[in-house]
Amino acid sequence: MLKHALSAATGTEASNGAELRDATFASLEGHPCTEASQALTEAVNEQVLHLLAHKEFFGEAKTNRNKLKPAIAAFLADLLSAEGKWVYRSLKKDSFTGPVGARAFLPLQQAMRELGLVDHYGGAVSHWVRFEEGGPALANRRWASRYRPTKKLIALAGEHGIGLEDALDHFDYGLPKQPLQKRAASTRTARRKVQGQVMKFEHTDQSLKLEADVRELNEFLAKQTFGGGCVHRGYVRMFHNGDAADFNWDQGGRLYSQPADRNYQQQPSDKRLEMTINGSPVVEIDLRASYLTIFHAWHGVQLDKEQDPYVIPGLGEEARDVVKLWVAATFGSTGPLLKWPTALLRDYKKKHGHPLDRKRYPAAQLGELIIKHHPLLGQWGQPLKGGRARTWAGLMFDESRVVITAMQGLMRDGVPSLAVHDSLIVPEQHERQGAMALIAAFGGHFRVGHIPVSPSLKINSRQGSYRFVP
Repeated sequence: MLKHALSAATGTEASNGAELRDATFASLEGHPCTEASQALTEAVNEQVLHLLAHKEFFGEAKTNRNKLKPAIAAFLADLLSAEGKWVYRSLKKDSFTGPVGARAFLPLQQAMRELGLVDHYGGAVSHWVRFEEGGPALANRRWASRYRPTKKLIALAGEHGIGLEDALDHFDYGLPKQPLQKRAASTRTARRKVQGQVMKFEHTDQSLKLEADVRELNEFLAKQTFGGGCVHRGYVRMFHNGDAADFNWDQGGRLYSQPADRNYQQQPSDKRLEMTINGSPVVEIDLRASYLTIFHAWHGVQLDKEQDPYVIPGLGEEARDVVKLWVAATFGSTGPLLKWPTALLRDYKKKHGHPLDRKRYPAAQLGELIIKHHPLLGQWGQPLKGGRARTWAGLMFDESRVVITAMQGLMRDGVPSLAVHDSLIVPEQHERQGAMALIAAFGGHFRVGHIPVSPSLKINSRQGSYRFVP
C-alpha cells in the first residue's frame, strides 16, 4: 500500500491509502446527550463563532447562528465516534439530505480546519495516489472530502471527559431520520468497487410505504434491550442503481444497521451469537444458498433442499468453497464467470492465507461442471421470461423482501428479530417461530405453480449448527 498520500489542498499529516479509502460516512445526524458533550459542543461553538465573526468583519457572508451549533454537535459526533479514523462527507450541495444543510456545514468544516480541530483530505482537488508499493501513480483521483479529529480536538474532548472509545455514550443518533436511502449505481476502479452516492428523491406512494415499514420496525426494536456487545440504533433500507432509467425501488433494498461501521452486522458470526435480546441468548437462522434458491424460483423451479447445492459431482466436498465462490461471483457478473476477477483472487488469498489454485480450478472449466449440475445457471444474465435481464440487485431485493416480511410477521406476534442480510437473529426460545416465519415469507413471495417455494435453513447457536427441519 502507499506509504504517503498527501493532500494537495492542506498538507495534512500523511495517511495511507487504505485508511482514506475505508473512511466511514459522516451522517451529521448525531446530537449531544450528556452534559459533557453539550459542554464540548459549546466550547467548539465559541471558537468557531469567534473565527466566523472575524471573517464576517472583513466581508464574508454571515452564517446562520441557529443552525451552526446543531451542525457542530453532529460533526463532533461523527468525528469522535469514528475512533480517530477518517470520515467522509461530499461537499456537493445536493448531497445534504439530512438535518444539517450545506449552508451550515460548508463554513463550519472550513472553520474547524483553520482552527486546527480537524485534518482534511480531498474534496474537489486532484491528487496523485499510489495504491501499490512501486506501482504507477494514479493522477486526478477525486475523493469526497475526508476528515478526522486532530490531537487538538481529541485533547479538548478529553478535557470534557470524552474519549474516542466512549464517544457513543455522549452522542445519540436516535433512530435514522431518513430510513429509506436511494443510491446511484456503484462504479469500479482498477482496484475496487466504489459505492454510489446518496441521491435525493421525491416520495411516491410506493416509497412512502417502504419507508413506513422500516420506521415501524425501528420503533418496535427501539423498545427492546440488546446486550452482549450488540450495537443497533435502527435500520436504513438502502436501494441501489437509483440513477438507472428503469429504477422502481426494486434493486437492492437490504436493511443496514446503524451506526454504519460499528453495529452487530459488522461482527463475525461467533461474536453475534454472544448477543442477547431482552436478556435471552440468541440463535441465528440462515437462508442457505439464498440467491441460488431465489434464482431457481424465478424460473419456477424448487432448488433441491436435500442436497448441498455447492457439492458438485466430480469435484466433491473439498471444492465446496470454490464452487460457492464461483456461484457468488457469477451472480455479481453479467453472465457465467469465465475468468477469476483480480479483486476476488486478492480477497481469497487474504481470507485463506494462500492463493486460489487457478490451475486446479480454472473458472471457465469449473463453470461447465457447475452448470451441468445446475443448468439454469447457464441462463444467468439472459432476459427472464421475455422480460429484462435480472442482476444481483434483483436477487438482493427479493432476498430483502423475504427477510423483512419475516421480521414484520414476528413483530406482529411481539417477537423481536435482527437482520443480517440473509439471516435472522432471534431469541433462542423463539427459534422455531423465527424459522417458520422465514419459510412462510419465502413461500409467500415465490411459488412453483400453486406450491410455495421452501428454502433450506440452518440454525446457528452457541451449542453448534444444524439444519432446521419443519
